[in-house]
Amino acid sequence: METIGEIVARDRRSRDPALRAPTGVNTRYDYYQFITTAQKTGNFFRHFGVGSGTTVAVVSGPSGAPLLSLFGAALLGARVRFDPPNEVEDRLLVAPTDRIEQYEVGRSGHRIAYGDGESPTGVQGFGEGVWSENPACPIPPDLGREDPALVAEGREYSHRDLLDTAESIRTEYEVAPGTEVAIRAALSIPGTVAAGVLAPLLAGATVVFPDEEVCDVAVAAGAAPEPVVIRVDSLPIEGGRR
Repeated sequence: METIGEIVARDRRSRDPALRAPTGVNTRYDYYQFITTAQKTGNFFRHFGVGSGTTVAVVSGPSGAPLLSLFGAALLGARVRFDPPNEVEDRLLVAPTDRIEQYEVGRSGHRIAYGDGESPTGVQGFGEGVWSENPACPIPPDLGREDPALVAEGREYSHRDLLDTAESIRTEYEVAPGTEVAIRAALSIPGTVAAGVLAPLLAGATVVFPDEEVCDVAVAAGAAPEPVVIRVDSLPIEGGRR
């Protein structure tokens, strides 16, 4: 694969489990639902001016929305920044409903809230906005492997940086359909995105985000009570441009 958006290509849809999360509009997604919803997320984000050269700031929470935001942005050629500072200058902010008013956006920025509760005045709800969108895949921009996909730790990481790491994790840890990969580390760590999100979805496995039950593989920044633990705080990812 050349870009992250190819992970949610229409021909990869199936009824195999893709994501399990404790809260959200859906708490369980198969590949058909996850890929279709990621494409709808891209269409939804386009209304807010998200596209090549822009950044979507995403505040993590116990929902599938942060992961769908990653792929929705990638389909449009945009970068994602997980867990931004309280003052956001990016084009779009996606945050939990009960936390979104803690963040200030720039004059050209927009806010989208996900989770339970009513969205504040002037803030679009993630669930209602995404589900009302056309399920057709957005027309992808002219992207390459070297284009940036993630902003983290003061650096930009390209599609190649993340996908190469994800592929190596898939091979080394024998992640395959039927494998459950639990995320125990912050999405603001690039290794968490590569090992905990991209690697299992590349393999047709299941992402469990976040959850306390025992899974086949755990992606953690420290020790975790799992059969196999991938330490993302020490996981090298090549590239990264300031």
